[in-house]
Amino acid sequence: MKTTHCRITIICLSLFMGICSCQQQKEVTSGSKPNSPPVVASVSVLPEKANRNGDLNVMVQCQDPDCDPITYQYQWIRNDKEIPDENGNSLKSGRFQKGDLIKVRVVPSDGKTEGPQFVSNPVKIMNSLPVIQDARIEPRVAYSHDRLQVHAKASDIDSDSIYYTYQWEKNGVILPEEKSEVLERGQFKKGDSIIAIVTPDDREGVGLPKKTTPAIISNGPPLIVSSPPTRTEGSKYSYQVKANDPDNDPIGFGLKSYPKGMEIDQKTGVILWEVKNGDKGSHSIEIEASDPEGAKSFQRFTLAVDIR
Repeated sequence: MKTTHCRITIICLSLFMGICSCQQQKEVTSGSKPNSPPVVASVSVLPEKANRNGDLNVMVQCQDPDCDPITYQYQWIRNDKEIPDENGNSLKSGRFQKGDLIKVRVVPSDGKTEGPQFVSNPVKIMNSLPVIQDARIEPRVAYSHDRLQVHAKASDIDSDSIYYTYQWEKNGVILPEEKSEVLERGQFKKGDSIIAIVTPDDREGVGLPKKTTPAIISNGPPLIVSSPPTRTEGSKYSYQVKANDPDNDPIGFGLKSYPKGMEIDQKTGVILWEVKNGDKGSHSIEIEASDPEGAKSFQRFTLAVDIR
């Protein structure tokens, strides 16, 4: 136990004496040797692949022979001309544009003497990729007989012209042949989920693609395509109502507004009416065509009755 204590005492004393010796050496040096200025070893502008979307920063490697604390003076340079009032360790985006060559001049100081200035290698401001801000399919409520079109809005911080490429998906499956901004009718049906993928391009680079919100193809109402006779001079009136359903659903027919005695066949759409003497005059007719899901369309007209 005594031997161990002895060793610890000797080690501690040795360390203490070493510290004292270092301090005495520094005091002697500072009293006899003149101050040495700091020297910059390297200056880098970061990031090396810069564009207008971000700030530029400086990384400095510098040494002071006397181990004094170092401060720096900065001057940013664009295309070999100093940028006024840009004397910090960063250069904010907006003070440069695509194609500019950016350098920074650094002067170190230890508070007593300035060291020699050091100018970084230039960094060229690269192209910024365009960014899709909005992409949507119109019409927003779409039917199987519609023509779908994607509308995109993008921005480019370099003010470059923006071009677009398109890709369409139906129910999660890419439609390889559909590469325009329009998806023609006949490519989808009721219930399908349609997505457009838009990619911006400024001819120097391609931005990130953006998917639209899915367009779910809605159930379309049947459309009445026949034209009614609007006058009758005899004792009978007949009209074959014809309608088409975009989803090929069965169509039912009905009368919403009609004179007494007029009837329509719910399945065939045939209207028949026995005209009586008291029916002379004008009558408002409204026909309804509907599908099993309740989608409806109407045809309205005025029927003139002239009994002789």
